[in-house]
Amino acid sequence: MPRLPLAIALLIAVLLPRLAPAGEVYKCTDAQGGVAFQDQPCPVGMTQTLLHMADAPPPAAPVATPSTAPSPPPAAAVQPVTAPPPRKLLPPLWVCENSEDGSRYFSRNNNPPVKWVPLGTLGYPGKSLASAYGSGGIGVSAPGMRKIPIDTSPQSALAGDYTQIQDRCMRASREQTCDYLRKQYDQVEHKLNHAFKDQQAVLQPQDDELRDQLDGC
Repeated sequence: MPRLPLAIALLIAVLLPRLAPAGEVYKCTDAQGGVAFQDQPCPVGMTQTLLHMADAPPPAAPVATPSTAPSPPPAAAVQPVTAPPPRKLLPPLWVCENSEDGSRYFSRNNNPPVKWVPLGTLGYPGKSLASAYGSGGIGVSAPGMRKIPIDTSPQSALAGDYTQIQDRCMRASREQTCDYLRKQYDQVEHKLNHAFKDQQAVLQPQDDELRDQLDGC
């Protein structure tokens, strides 16, 4: 049997799967030796040869490409949070009320000393000190201005009677303490700027201490 040209053989390889889905192909050869392949029987006058072809394999299933999830953006570098330095403790301070006249003052001591005062300074017996001592009494005379008279009247005895009193104190708030320290610092700073060298040696430690205490405000 004559060999087929290479081009015809390639054409057969391409067409066979399309012509014969059932696996049978007709080879038709004419009188001149021409060959044709078809899926129908050969025409009259051509030599027919039935070829059994293997079924074409099913097309391969497409390979699923695994989906690549988008990578998360790089996390931003976390900057360490630096906590502010703790405030310095403020010095203990109390607001005290003067038991004699109700005026207020600041104290670094919560236990003011006990004072002895004449009852007349507290308004007993319902009069002022001068009234309690009488007209021209010692209540209206500055020390050394005149000789202290001796009064033996009942009202003088009551005014000269002494009693104990003590100021009442309450812990100062942070705002009150800081306000007091600022005023003290301003006063010391003013004195320091106008002081002589020997006075500066005394005032400078006070200035440094107040400046350090104000760091707590």
